[in-house]
Amino acid sequence: MPFLFFGEICGLIAAVLWSSTVILLRLSSTQITPFLINPIKNSIGLILFLILFSFFEIPFWYQLNDFSDYLKIIISGSLGMALGDTIFIYALSKIGANRVAIVDSFSPFIIYFYSILMLNNQTLSYMQFLGFIIAIFAILILTYEQDYDDINFKVKRNGILLVLFAMSCTGFGVVLLKSVLNEINDYSIKFNLWVTVFRLVPGVIISWVIFMFQKDKSQLLIPLKARKNLKILIFASVLGPFLALGFWILGYAYIDKPSIASIISQMSVVFIAILSAIFLKERITKIKLLSIICAFIGVTITALFN
Repeated sequence: MPFLFFGEICGLIAAVLWSSTVILLRLSSTQITPFLINPIKNSIGLILFLILFSFFEIPFWYQLNDFSDYLKIIISGSLGMALGDTIFIYALSKIGANRVAIVDSFSPFIIYFYSILMLNNQTLSYMQFLGFIIAIFAILILTYEQDYDDINFKVKRNGILLVLFAMSCTGFGVVLLKSVLNEINDYSIKFNLWVTVFRLVPGVIISWVIFMFQKDKSQLLIPLKARKNLKILIFASVLGPFLALGFWILGYAYIDKPSIASIISQMSVVFIAILSAIFLKERITKIKLLSIICAFIGVTITALFN
């Protein structure tokens, strides 16, 4: 490990960058379809990583222990960067940034569930179970908030369910990736960056395939002609799949338990709430504030009693 708390610091930086990315993606999704946003952001991220590899002479290929390790990384990228991100951006366009952030705070518990099933030495204590219950309570508060003047209830409910499904896809991919990293036990920054890029490749390919199945593709491309729309999307692509993803994979690799890495990343719920109020003018009602507090308490309890 480079230095003490290196993983935790990388995870926190990733949370700040990802929060900023969510705000930019929300702005983009008002003009551009999520089915186009995701392949573009993934492609830009991949290109930037390849440039980085060339500049710092990072190998483009690593020999892993078994072919199944490559397959696991491919599945992880397909579920997280393609399917999970597309659904996430679609839900973001429907219910807004602060609602998505609150629901996304449930991610550590989904990862915990997969970790217990798929990894060794992963358990859930009584206090962590309490944190799990509090996080569920936060989602229920958000779901049944009487905000009909702001959003249709069915739209909000379906959006929340979509976020949960996106998190389930991404969470499985995250733990599957951790199982590969545990077996290889290579903590070098170059190797972990390579894993990031290799995971991003299927995300790029499959997200473009998803877009190609959309109707009226030529019409969906029209908003890109507006320079403002393109600038926002490019900026989001640099912050998200390049910088945030790079710091996230480093933090995830240098923290022993994937649940801790995920919990640190959930600081983004606070950052997104603040940024969405400032830049998107999304209201933070008393109910939403209570939901944010409950979500933060839930993940904090889980972290403290790990």
